[in-house]
Amino acid sequence: MDHGFDLTRHVREYHYDFATVVSDVMASTLCDVLRERIEGLISTGRIKLVDHRGQGTAAVSDSGGRYLHHIFEGDDVRRHLPELGAVYHAILPLVASITSQDVVVSPHARSDMNIKVYPPGGGTLGEHYDTNGVTVLLFLTTNREAPLRMQIPRAHPAKGTWTERRSIHATAGSLLIMKGREVLHDCEPTVNERKMTVVLNYYVRGDTWRHDSFDSFVYDGVPPSESVAANA
Repeated sequence: MDHGFDLTRHVREYHYDFATVVSDVMASTLCDVLRERIEGLISTGRIKLVDHRGQGTAAVSDSGGRYLHHIFEGDDVRRHLPELGAVYHAILPLVASITSQDVVVSPHARSDMNIKVYPPGGGTLGEHYDTNGVTVLLFLTTNREAPLRMQIPRAHPAKGTWTERRSIHATAGSLLIMKGREVLHDCEPTVNERKMTVVLNYYVRGDTWRHDSFDSFVYDGVPPSESVAANA
């Protein structure tokens, strides 16, 4: 049974389970409107399709998996879905309360707000760690497939170390807050459904570090070694 928002529970889940989900942050009617606009933009061919495999390395905190999804970069979001910019700033106090951190918005315009649209038939995002301190995902679709998969590191003096695997399915209007820099995660490939996720990247004051070659790899499919050589 849903007993409403419980800050204590969300704080506990974020710190112990590396992620927590806050329900009903966005109304279903607004999710519908945004999904329709996103689909229309993709149909015009103006939104990039990220499609590469096996190029990620430890240099960009990536395990070299498959990337297949349409990506709205920061400027795309600001131009076509400006209400998400309001959401990004409005929920900052909520994110700060749950994470117990002095959270700030991203100084990186290309990646502060993104939308990832995973098409049916294999839409995915390979195993990786995020570079930002706090990752927030706003789900615009409800999906029975293609969950976020987390590999949570665990340790106990009587049990040693192990990895706990957890899958979280998207529910439209819900908000996932995650320690993306600390837990390896990916998106299981789609089969029949389309999944839409708004990615809201936050940092902690004093730590806005991001890999030099991360954006060219994630958005453009440039192998990290080539990106480093080009910038040398």
